[in-house]
Amino acid sequence: MRSDEGVVFLNYVLPGEHVVYRIKEKAKGILWGELLEVLTPSGHRVEPPCPYFGECGGCVFQHIDYNRQKTIKQEILGDDLKRIGHYDISTSIPDVLDSPPYHNRIRARMKGQEGGKIGFIRKGTNTVISINRCLLFPEEINQFLEHWNGLPNPPFFHEMDILMNPSDEKVYIHLSHPPKREKEILKEFPSITFSWKGNEDATVSKLDIKDWSYLVSPAVFFQVNPFQWENILNNVESFLEPCETVIDLYSGVGFFIPLLKKYSKKVIGVESHGYSVTLARRAFPEEGIEFLKTPAEKFVFPDADIIVLDPPRSGLSKQVLNWILQKKYKKVIYISCSSAAFSRDLKTLKENGYNLKDLKILDLFPQTAHLEIIGLVIRNQ
Repeated sequence: MRSDEGVVFLNYVLPGEHVVYRIKEKAKGILWGELLEVLTPSGHRVEPPCPYFGECGGCVFQHIDYNRQKTIKQEILGDDLKRIGHYDISTSIPDVLDSPPYHNRIRARMKGQEGGKIGFIRKGTNTVISINRCLLFPEEINQFLEHWNGLPNPPFFHEMDILMNPSDEKVYIHLSHPPKREKEILKEFPSITFSWKGNEDATVSKLDIKDWSYLVSPAVFFQVNPFQWENILNNVESFLEPCETVIDLYSGVGFFIPLLKKYSKKVIGVESHGYSVTLARRAFPEEGIEFLKTPAEKFVFPDADIIVLDPPRSGLSKQVLNWILQKKYKKVIYISCSSAAFSRDLKTLKENGYNLKDLKILDLFPQTAHLEIIGLVIRNQ
């Protein structure tokens, strides 16, 4: 916001609001403020239902009604495409496909603190705030959090990766190191399956989406929002056509693999995380499907009709972009959870003969500023 002192950056303030604030910090000519009071609230302001709001660094949009959250995400993407990607398509940014605003995450990475309780990183710090319930999680995970943090002397773990599998409604937890009090933990939580380094297979379970069965584990990445799984697959499918070969870069445990095989004679999945590749090979051993354990930067890119990209939030490296440009793939399907990285990479593709043909936006992360983008990028003839 603009003030007599200059531009002040304030969290949790909406356009048009009159507020009371104080200058908290000045660094490199930038003023950082702290909101003290809202005098005239926006019509889009709501009361955050979470007791940790403002302390936990997660749900930064919880004070905004959900419909406005979605339009803000459209605006963020439109601005990034124009400012970073040099695309002016602000008038044709599609609507955001929504999901339930709460209880929409089946995976959680909890951090440990002194005394054994678990939680999330406190906003703006390196310390952990213990969390007994999170409104984004299903009840099964929240029951575990309450139970664990209610123990008189819970054992310390640096991290816990938690998964609630909707297919069997069970909770699986991967611990950061082998427990010294294993028998005590197993007795305290008889309905929960635990694993740690060296016995990851203990928490592998089957998860069904559409007609396909995946092998998942809290020790590996999987899309967090089950309400959007079919929507992601359906939108990617709308960009597919029968072909010979498809490359699935950053393939994980094979989320797109059975869909891509439906449209091609050969699918090559490329993934650097070894255990993800192990599970993908077990789940999809069919002929015509190949999984390679290698970083994308070290992959020798073959000829293919379509390449599917689902990189980390940081986007594509220069090496990967150079390979794509060198191979001149006709069709690129780019899935991204970062509008800035997506726009940056799209600019490079645009400058080298590609054009954004279609765009989909899904809200996998309500109450946050993040969004999921699916872009169809075509090489110009």
